[in-house]
Amino acid sequence: MTARPQVVTPGEAAPELLEVRNLGVEFTAPDGSALRAVRGVSFTLRRGETLAVVGESGSGKSTTALALTRMLPGTGRVSTGSVLLDGQDLAAAGAEELRAVRGARIGMIFQDPMTALNPVLTVGRHLDEVLRAHGRQDKAARRARAVELLERVGIPEPHRRIDDHPHQFSGGQRQRILIAMALAGEPDILLADEPTTALDATVQEQILTLLADLNRETGTALVLITHNMGVVARSCERVLVMYGGTVVEDGPTAEVLTRPRHPYTAGLLAAVPRLSAPSGTRLTGIPGSPPDLTLLGDGCAFAERCTLVEDRCRTGVPPLVELTDGVRAACLPAAGRTEPLPAPAPPTRIDRPAPGAPVLEADGLRKTYKRRGVRGRGFTALDGVSLTLAEGETLGIVGESGSGKSTLARVLAHAHPSDGGTVRLRGQDITRPSRRELHAVRRQIQMVFQDPYASLNPRMTVGQIVAEPLIAFGLGDRREREARVAELLTLAGLDPAVADRHPRSFSGGQRQRIGIARALAPEPSVLICDEPVSALDVSVQAQIVGLLTDLQRDLGLALVFIAHDLAVVRQVSHRIAVMHQGRIVESGSADDICENPQDPYTRALLAAAPEPVPVKPALRKTEVLA
Repeated sequence: MTARPQVVTPGEAAPELLEVRNLGVEFTAPDGSALRAVRGVSFTLRRGETLAVVGESGSGKSTTALALTRMLPGTGRVSTGSVLLDGQDLAAAGAEELRAVRGARIGMIFQDPMTALNPVLTVGRHLDEVLRAHGRQDKAARRARAVELLERVGIPEPHRRIDDHPHQFSGGQRQRILIAMALAGEPDILLADEPTTALDATVQEQILTLLADLNRETGTALVLITHNMGVVARSCERVLVMYGGTVVEDGPTAEVLTRPRHPYTAGLLAAVPRLSAPSGTRLTGIPGSPPDLTLLGDGCAFAERCTLVEDRCRTGVPPLVELTDGVRAACLPAAGRTEPLPAPAPPTRIDRPAPGAPVLEADGLRKTYKRRGVRGRGFTALDGVSLTLAEGETLGIVGESGSGKSTLARVLAHAHPSDGGTVRLRGQDITRPSRRELHAVRRQIQMVFQDPYASLNPRMTVGQIVAEPLIAFGLGDRREREARVAELLTLAGLDPAVADRHPRSFSGGQRQRIGIARALAPEPSVLICDEPVSALDVSVQAQIVGLLTDLQRDLGLALVFIAHDLAVVRQVSHRIAVMHQGRIVESGSADDICENPQDPYTRALLAAAPEPVPVKPALRKTEVLA
């Protein structure tokens, strides 16, 4: 990759590359009113710098990133401010000027590689289109460059895999392909929007290492949008905290993560699960929900959820004020404080009753998937898996993608048949149930799915969604079902009055609560949760994990909790089973697994898990090529 020759010596500040001043973004609502999604955002980015942007969903993180090159969806438009890239104002630039910047000066890495990549095109075609758009006309040269880019991002045998399609790659490899496409134009800035959210700890570590290497070797500045504070601590020199479309705090990562000046930042950090915290602890989430942007007034957006709120906070948007140690915060009470913010409440131990008798037992489960057009044994997803789940117990299942976790969940829930082994529910063999028996089994074993957006029918109201299992299992008449729906919504922490609304009206965390209410409707004995919090912000994640813990205690549920965040799994689980290549390689109490792992694979998973406290300053470049 060709680098622009500029060297920054140790101790010298890198030159300013991007300056965002008073950026505002508006969308036109269906009634014609203006919805202010971003309000007065200002920050700078230096060459070779790594900047994290954090905050809950709806805080304006992704909208701000898209606004930098005016790639806003729908009716979105930049309403105020400027975006200066080496002095050129992109907010006022014409279409031709923007085309010259997109990809060539500012590259974008999107969150979901499966939706960002065209499934009918080969990886080579994806890269060829990008290279052709950036002026490379020779087909052979473009192919050679595509192979070089794939090799640079760590795709094995790139000369052979260049003609493969996206579905033939793992999740981590697809994310690497997106990075290769973003690098094709040799940009000065990479905008990475949640590039590791859905990835396992080991794959996440690989992607972060790759981005750090690219940042160090090429001087490409990195803007990392994420809700994972461990990723921020691991990867970024500076952090920008957003809430309600505004910047509420920014500064050096070590300062912001260890001594937050804004109550919102402190609340986010208090909600982050720590791998060092023992099993059975409850995190302190931020009370309330993010603001409705259509109802935002002129005061501080965080006022209704803030522990330090004063009357003056509701009469004007607090300015971003320089405090100490390079930190700025937009908080009127914090600006006048000489002492640090009150420390958040430490995680509290939950009084959990001892697990009861075994409710679900599996012995020697096997499952093989045939590969279309390929002769042979196919892919073995489960290879002799055995486990026991007791009443009132949570069994955490961890492992990399492809280790068999979700296949195990589907086999236990009888969504997929097994190829061998047995499953017993309260001592009764349910491995090959009859149609009538299967109906009863599915009432006893329910699932909560990963994606709260895809798992709810958008055409049905919340009341219809929650009542659907009641109708399917013939439980109650119409009046009894309506009462049961209200009871379930209350149990899931929702107002029964929302029963007439559709899923699109709710946040991700609220949709997950709806999914939980639906799963609880037929009064199951076992709840299988397949990555139920991986797509949620840390504050919402804390609320959902707390809700599941309370439901288990109150209803005596047995939980199978599948996740790739080991800190969350330790927090919620009594026992943990570690899966690798279709087998359970280690199992034991949650604390024993996390503190004294025996299997090398388990140790590798734990070593890759990022913690939200910087243990050393982010690596500084001694030489930045800009």
